[in-house]
Amino acid sequence: MLDRLFEAKCAKPARARDAAKLYFGALKNAEGQTLDLCTAACFKEPRSYTGEDMAEIYCHGSSAVVDASLRAAVFFGARYAEAGEFTKRAFLNGKLDLCRIEATADLIYSTSELSARAAASQLSGSVSGEIAALREKITATLSHYYAVCDYTDEDIVPFDYLKAAETLKDAAGALEKLYAGFLRSSVLRDGVKIAVIGRPNAGKSTLFNALAGFERAIVTSDAGTTRDVVEETFTLKGALFRLSDTAGVRDAESLAEEIGIKLSKDAAGKAQGVICVFDGSEPLSQNDEKAAAMIPESVPKCAVINKSDLKSVFSEREARALGFDTVFTLSAKEKTGLSPLLDWLSSLIPDVSGVLVTSPRQAALLKTSAEALRLSADAAEKGMTADAFLSDAERALSALGKITGDIADADIASEIFSRFCVGK
Repeated sequence: MLDRLFEAKCAKPARARDAAKLYFGALKNAEGQTLDLCTAACFKEPRSYTGEDMAEIYCHGSSAVVDASLRAAVFFGARYAEAGEFTKRAFLNGKLDLCRIEATADLIYSTSELSARAAASQLSGSVSGEIAALREKITATLSHYYAVCDYTDEDIVPFDYLKAAETLKDAAGALEKLYAGFLRSSVLRDGVKIAVIGRPNAGKSTLFNALAGFERAIVTSDAGTTRDVVEETFTLKGALFRLSDTAGVRDAESLAEEIGIKLSKDAAGKAQGVICVFDGSEPLSQNDEKAAAMIPESVPKCAVINKSDLKSVFSEREARALGFDTVFTLSAKEKTGLSPLLDWLSSLIPDVSGVLVTSPRQAALLKTSAEALRLSADAAEKGMTADAFLSDAERALSALGKITGDIADADIASEIFSRFCVGK
């Protein structure tokens, strides 16, 4: 079919051309008329993305050229690929395991540099390699047990239950470490959630706009302008941040404002970091204290004394007395003094070193496998029956096999491929 679509200047037919080499020529429509002068390459099995014979045409970006060439391909017998079909073929032909496939999807839809790097690491086989090594250790332990039971006449080293328990515990620990990596990667994927709270007119929306980089939230001198949670994203040091501007905290004067203040509290509770804004030109108020009290103790927080361009009344000492160990003084309106706050925000970016699992499906299986291995190790230590020891260990192996796709599950595979765009 490629020969009917693309006529190489060298006049060699497609099967005679060197693999993975670009050839210049003419792209033809269904009537054989030239659409474009461009290049094409052939990729021969098994050294292609799918493991099958493939060809790629690199034409100019005109939508008219692309549409006409696609019509010609269909006319000559081709069909449009289903979503994820190329990657599915790669999986079926053993070119990629499910870990790498999910990493491919994560890479396509990555929202920041750091999330892309995490997906690229998994695509290179970091998770698959860890899982394969752990499966091998667990399988070796079980195989030793079965060998001792099945070949009693052979000179085989006796099975050591305590040593087996230690191996299973180590494997469980490694899986739990991978699961912890997923918790970090989920923050990278979804963004670091930051809530901006404070009393009305402290300058929350002005600071929100300064961090977002444009006038996203409405700023007026009227108290209670923000009634709902306004969200915006920005990137900092390669990480995605999700910033929430919330309703000012005070005694609500309407049902709408009351709901808004409740949403402020909810946002603070769900955040990975909270910025509490104080008006440095006015003394401490009960509303300031209410806002500070909204922040859960477990959530990292900082105080921002805003309006440093005006005469200072509110002191850093007062902010620290409210429980803030980290205090910044700045002017959101003038956009001065923001750098230390940005440094604090960057400190909330999760550690991206090590192997990071990016898939919720994989994380759930990792957790299941780790729990099963803990149970198996406990059974072995207590000298329980072989059935108790073996069943949990084999359940752990099954879960690990589902992560990589070595144990097939057609429904799960179909769900994974459905995430892909057409053409991938």
